Amino acid sequence: MALAIGLCLPLAYAQASTPVEFDPDGQGGGGAFTIGSLDWLPGSTVIKDEIPVAVSSMVSAQAYSHSALAAAVNPDGIVINPPGLNVSYEITVFLANGVEVTSNSDGTIVLLALDPATGDNYFEMYYDDNPNANPLAGTGFSDGLPILRGQLTALSGNFTQNTDLNGIPLQADLDEFGTNNWPGTKTVLGQGSQQLAVLVQYVNKDFFPSGVDLGTILPFNNSQVVSFKQTNPSMNFDLSPIAGALDPVDPGAVNGLSGPDILLQIDPNNAFEFIPPEMACRVTGGGNDTAGIFENGAAGWDGTVAEGLMTPTVTKGKGKKSSIVALEPYRYTMGGQAGANTALQPQPKGEWTHSNHDSANNLKFTFHAGTASAPDGTEIDEIICTDNGWCKQARPAPNKQIDFVGIGTFKNLSWKNPELVHSVGVVDAAFYDIQPEPVGNKPGQDPATVHWFQVHIEDLGEPGNKVEEGAVCPPMGSGNDPFANPPVTDNIADCGCADFYHIRIYEGVVPTLNEDGEVTNINKDNLIYEVYGYLNGGNFQIHPLTGFDLR
Repeated sequence: MALAIGLCLPLAYAQASTPVEFDPDGQGGGGAFTIGSLDWLPGSTVIKDEIPVAVSSMVSAQAYSHSALAAAVNPDGIVINPPGLNVSYEITVFLANGVEVTSNSDGTIVLLALDPATGDNYFEMYYDDNPNANPLAGTGFSDGLPILRGQLTALSGNFTQNTDLNGIPLQADLDEFGTNNWPGTKTVLGQGSQQLAVLVQYVNKDFFPSGVDLGTILPFNNSQVVSFKQTNPSMNFDLSPIAGALDPVDPGAVNGLSGPDILLQIDPNNAFEFIPPEMACRVTGGGNDTAGIFENGAAGWDGTVAEGLMTPTVTKGKGKKSSIVALEPYRYTMGGQAGANTALQPQPKGEWTHSNHDSANNLKFTFHAGTASAPDGTEIDEIICTDNGWCKQARPAPNKQIDFVGIGTFKNLSWKNPELVHSVGVVDAAFYDIQPEPVGNKPGQDPATVHWFQVHIEDLGEPGNKVEEGAVCPPMGSGNDPFANPPVTDNIADCGCADFYHIRIYEGVVPTLNEDGEVTNINKDNLIYEVYGYLNGGNFQIHPLTGFDLR
């Protein structure tokens, strides 16, 4: 069955670009200028080992793409041709990612989505003073000096195959660009467009002096076609970052029909959209198998929870007769997501649920914000990430630690002797003033009090509840608190520890709302509940933003 897929590139999001300073020869004398986008030459994409694909099916595949820079475009849309580009030097890109391919009932249309769990995922841009990129051979696109690296966070689109009136796929020579360098190889015909975004994780400031940093998003636009009329179809792909490890392309007798690979001509361009790096991540958490699940192409949460246990102590007696006494442990569960579908300010979206199941005073409650069952006005309000990089076996992400704050409410609240514990695991007389969410539709019930809360999470590898021998795991975690005054952001967590969790909930208020529906009298000072510790079960995962997050 015929199938023509496309990896490649536009993004409906982020048509408004951020101007950046670009020096194409890296301070080599040409000078920097302000640009709004980059225009790339027609290039090639290959989808590996999944052709043919059955009708009404979905497969996961590995894709690679490469291209060379044609020109820059200033913020007013005027083309800039950098002196010496593609004569004395070149700038190239190499792209790898997993892609989900879903075909319709007759195979003439396929839908595309990013598959973050399949294969390699990286984006690399190179400067090379030896302009040796060869579109036909597929070499020279992943050598030279790396000037920008990142990871794909969004991919979606479609491809439509051309057929005759009887539904038979139309065919032509694969290579219709000048001399036919693929004699005997045909291709199905078709066209499509895709959406793709790259999260920048490294940038060389000699080439991008300002405007591009960690957290910058590169939204790409692209058209794609077969056959090839504007460039030669590539016979190989340099499997960057190991330049020289050539992977040959095998489209079979008919590209898109025979397989196992398929080649497509791409014509990409990209803009720049800056997101501060401390806001360029999100977290999902719950059961071991549910952190980072995807629903309709977006990260979701299915309601499963991770588990924690903290045993607080109190001091009894005075002076030499005093002693530290352990109380009944606080057993709690938690789960949700923060940052999806966007970590952009002022109102990042997400949901979080924390439940206390037992303690010295039989405290039981569920506290939640932003969930489908939570009242209007509860929300994840701000997100900040710290501690760059990721731990072994955790999926690549910008950071290992994330803090988020917001407004939530209690439900199903019960306890005994709230004054019993007035230390870590705080429960005090302020619990008398908590008004849980109304039950049912009975008239005359008091409105729920709303409460400021802060969650701190450390994603320290997989599985999330195991500790390696020799790991340094402070009882209160790394100590980072970007919402403190002054902020604490420089501590590095030990990747040998289990995932860490810390929640603080503050005294509630009957909300006063402004005309925008925002709470104006929230209490951020009087702590009434706090637990923390390394997970006993479940998992957290910090991720880069997805394309859904960026909408």
